[in-house]
Amino acid sequence: METTEMSGNSSSGGEDMDPHAAHAMMSINKLFPALLECFGIILCGYIAGRANIITSTQAKGLGNFVSKFALPALLFKNMVELDFGDVIWPFLWSVLIAKVSVFCIVCVLTLFVASPASRFSKAGLYSIFATQSNDFALGYPIVNALYRDTHPEYLQYIYLVAPVSLVLLNPIGFAFCEVQKWKNQGDRQQSKLSIVGQVAFQVLKNPVVFMVFIGIIAHFLLQQRVPAFMVDFVDGLANSFGGAALFYLGLSMVGQLTKLTKSTVVALILLVTAKLLVMPLICKDMVDLLDNTNTSAANHSSLSNYAFIYGVFPSAPSVAIYAAHYNMELEVVTSGMVLSTFLSAPIMYVSAWLLTIPGMDPKLLMESLRNVSFDISIVSLVALVWTIAVMFLSKKYKRLPHMLTVNLLLAQLLTSIGMILWNFAGSSDNFTGKVFTFMLLFTSLNSTYVWPGSRPSNKHLAHRNLSSCLWLLFNHVPGRLYLELQFFCAVVNYGQGFISFGLFGLDKHLIILPFKKRYIKLPSRKREVRVPSELPVDVQMTCLQFVKYHKDQCSQDIVKKKRCGERTATHTFLGSDLVAWLQQTGLAQDRGEATLYGARLQQGGVLQHLRQEHDFQDSNFYYRFTDSANSPMRDRRQGQHLSQETPPSQPASSSPDPSCSAKSAFLSPEKSQTEEKLQPPVNSEDPVPSSVDSLLG
Repeated sequence: METTEMSGNSSSGGEDMDPHAAHAMMSINKLFPALLECFGIILCGYIAGRANIITSTQAKGLGNFVSKFALPALLFKNMVELDFGDVIWPFLWSVLIAKVSVFCIVCVLTLFVASPASRFSKAGLYSIFATQSNDFALGYPIVNALYRDTHPEYLQYIYLVAPVSLVLLNPIGFAFCEVQKWKNQGDRQQSKLSIVGQVAFQVLKNPVVFMVFIGIIAHFLLQQRVPAFMVDFVDGLANSFGGAALFYLGLSMVGQLTKLTKSTVVALILLVTAKLLVMPLICKDMVDLLDNTNTSAANHSSLSNYAFIYGVFPSAPSVAIYAAHYNMELEVVTSGMVLSTFLSAPIMYVSAWLLTIPGMDPKLLMESLRNVSFDISIVSLVALVWTIAVMFLSKKYKRLPHMLTVNLLLAQLLTSIGMILWNFAGSSDNFTGKVFTFMLLFTSLNSTYVWPGSRPSNKHLAHRNLSSCLWLLFNHVPGRLYLELQFFCAVVNYGQGFISFGLFGLDKHLIILPFKKRYIKLPSRKREVRVPSELPVDVQMTCLQFVKYHKDQCSQDIVKKKRCGERTATHTFLGSDLVAWLQQTGLAQDRGEATLYGARLQQGGVLQHLRQEHDFQDSNFYYRFTDSANSPMRDRRQGQHLSQETPPSQPASSSPDPSCSAKSAFLSPEKSQTEEKLQPPVNSEDPVPSSVDSLLG
């Protein structure tokens, strides 16, 4: 009876509101496509960087274009056309107070908790991380999707709020970093005035800050209109920002999580919590307290909800640039940028719906709740297919505890399929189809509760679950409190695939390496010898430079005798060792560029894989330098010789590879991957020629 009364009260409490008030506040149905668009482009950028299609050095060029040309043009255009008459200034003060509050909280706590050796650098960078949002690349598309049709004036707040961090808060963080840099210097000759000057220069040289001031001046001089002769030029640069910025965001995430260590996990969790949970709550509360200009309750609620969504925007990639500039706290800042970006998507989606529920008609909301379950099930289905493929390709399903994990993943997969089918069967007249779909959904959903095998700490949860089912059965007009609970249930039940994907679907050893291993074994991937005249000019020049100036030193540094168990190979080196050496000597600026350098050397015949099967990779595959004293025919004979098994030898001088046994046990129970890469000993008296011989004369 108490639950029924609560339902009735929550329903009657909003009878005076327009049933379609939620649609007047926020275009909630456009949020899911906007999130797919933004994070789809981010994923494409991540894949391009992960597959080395675009190296980190090449990505810097795209980042420079986005930050120094496209974004300043976008800011200039919008600052000129900004209408200050429509600005609700209490909203700006609310966001300013919220950011200053979070900045001070993070800064003070860090100064008290952190060790004296890095106290000031952590306080400065952590505070910037918790307050600087990715307003333009990720925030603007989300706000545009939610409020373009209902409150288009909200879009201009993005351009007014962003400079708050850049002009007011970031200089304080930079000052802390400069103080830490000054303390780390032994002589400490840098004066305080010099520190202030460097901080001011760091702020003024930021093109975003510079263009905001230029745009405001032009706003009054040009009477809110961009000159006709500049319109097409400015629009061309401004329109190129959206997709390029999201793509660059994905590129900047590659390899960042590998920098995370166990000692920084606690700090990372606290920072992400401050950015994604504390910031939006303070923003919303400040708007509720300071916004007294809105006479309409609907407009006040809409502005408050907008402040909350703005607070959920993740940290900007520029924070990682600041950390790299000072060479401080890279592990926490870069990993936190990646985690906050991907965690912001579900938080924004759930938050937007929860903020919308109080203003919607309960009858219409039930249909929206089904759409939410359908959308989550589709994304969860994709994540689960990927995760199950990981488990089967790596053969982990044959051993415990993954044998039980696979059953749980299959139950989650059937739950997502059942919900997708119910979205179509529920509205049809086919009774048999409804019964079959319901049985599939009910059985698989309960299987997800059984397979974990954990006893609930509170047995009252079963009674509460039963009560929620009886609530809907006896009360055909559910209250908004019940709908909020059902929304959480839908997210948790049909979004289990997200958790499984995060736990089992992101390890490169479980899916990336098996795919790469099968791909390079295709017959079309066999290496073929090419004569020098057929080589591209860049390959010829790279090979000439390396052989003439660097090959001898490289051989001394990385070429060794490798032994793994009973197998031994002489005059070999790992692909990862050559990549590291190329970086150390300055021949490549990053690992991606070094991998391309090694691929050119292999294409020119300067180096080869022991069995001449694999392309050059930044991995534990074994390679050797070729000898420039033989002919291509001898090269082909040597390739045939390398592909045959020869008796292993174990000279006393050979040293075992310490990582061999560990990697062998992890990658495959039947056969060691390192053992597959490592081939029998090579006869040094039968050297392999290089196709660049004639170029060397």
